[in-house]
Amino acid sequence: MKKTEKTHTSFRDILHVIFKYKLHVAAIFFCIVSIVAVISLMMPKVYQAGAKVMVRFGRENVYMPTTPTLRENQPLIFDYSREELVNSEIEILSGRNLIERVIMELGVHNIYPELDKKRNIKELLFHKTDPAKREKEAFAAATLVFKKDFSVAAVRKSNIIDLSYQHNDPAIAALVLNKVIEVFFDLHLNVYKNPQGYKFFDSQVALLKKRLQDSEIEYKSFCRENDITALDQQKSLLLQTISSLKKEHAGTLMELSENEERMIALSDGNLSGSDNNAMGEETELNPMAISSIRGMLNELRMKEQELLSKYTPESLPVANIRNEIKKAQDLLNREERMYHSKAITSISHKLRALQKRESVQREQLNKFQAELDRINGLELQLRDLERKVTLNEENYQIYIKKVEQDRLSQDMDTQKIANVSVVEPALPPLKPIKPKLMLNIALSLVLGIFAGILIPMYMEYLQHSFSNREDVLKHLDLPVLASIPERDDS
Repeated sequence: MKKTEKTHTSFRDILHVIFKYKLHVAAIFFCIVSIVAVISLMMPKVYQAGAKVMVRFGRENVYMPTTPTLRENQPLIFDYSREELVNSEIEILSGRNLIERVIMELGVHNIYPELDKKRNIKELLFHKTDPAKREKEAFAAATLVFKKDFSVAAVRKSNIIDLSYQHNDPAIAALVLNKVIEVFFDLHLNVYKNPQGYKFFDSQVALLKKRLQDSEIEYKSFCRENDITALDQQKSLLLQTISSLKKEHAGTLMELSENEERMIALSDGNLSGSDNNAMGEETELNPMAISSIRGMLNELRMKEQELLSKYTPESLPVANIRNEIKKAQDLLNREERMYHSKAITSISHKLRALQKRESVQREQLNKFQAELDRINGLELQLRDLERKVTLNEENYQIYIKKVEQDRLSQDMDTQKIANVSVVEPALPPLKPIKPKLMLNIALSLVLGIFAGILIPMYMEYLQHSFSNREDVLKHLDLPVLASIPERDDS
């Protein structure tokens, strides 16, 4: 009866199978290695040219506003973001404009001559005869191949950009990569420069110069028409004159008021107080000195009192003294009436003179005040014209500086002075990167060994005959009575 048991493959069994199919193993191994070696040798060689570009902080990262400002120093805006700066340059390098321009300048047939062969085959097969369409298709195909073979990457923690390009010809690979760098410089400058800046600033300079000249002419004409030489001095002298005239006018008004009060007092016949004292003053209106007459009258009255103390009122001495008193009183009354009439006449003349002087002073004040108002108005207009001239001068100087800055920037663009520099230019590579013959052979050796072992094992697994005594014992559990040795043809 057959026993069923689980069997395990030993290393000895594997060696037995290998030695049993040793010719197959050798054939599979050498076949795989040979095929891989032949394919690797027949594969077209691919060369990779490399270059490195460094992006520095430069004038492209400094922004100066184009609007005019009254300040002498323009505000500058800086972009310090290194990562954004490098990424922006990478986008320019990997952009469609750069690739198409490189292909256009070098020529599709010079970079990819195999495309001409494929194009000729298609023309023969499909009878395409449109030259423009053929060129367009070839250019599009070259662009796709270029994008696949060209790579751009930023070196970590640096401002370096690594460029690489793969091609079957090492010289073409270096040529294309150097052309990429050259076109990149042009695109970089075109992106950061303002092509219309110089024309704009130059036109603005001409316009501002015309404005400045017009404002200066207007300022000079205004000064000439209004006879303005030293407006501040004229205004200061006029203010002094007005101040002095106001003081004189105030004195005239005060004197006029006093004389009007005196005239009112004289007109009312009020001769008491200060007016009586005034009548006793020795003036041209009072030559007989009313005060002396009053003194004499007082003495006579005192003498009358003395006589009355000695004599009776009807006595001759008293009558005589009273007669003298009457004469003195009559003289005083006559003189006072005369003084009163002269005083009124004199004060009237004086009032008329004061009124005329006050009128003249008032007219002069009005005239000078009108002149002051005119000068103040002229001063305001003159200040406006001066500010206009100053503003036009400052704007003109600002745009003159901007024109010079833009001219220098254009000169630097012409000389291709930028914040991008080549660290390592592209050189023709000495060794291809594809195919990797040694690596392929090493992999084929490993693959040949595994295939040489696995395939015979599988063949042995598919075989249903017994080739040795152990197989009979293992599978049939029967004793082996005899075995036939292998034929030795030697």
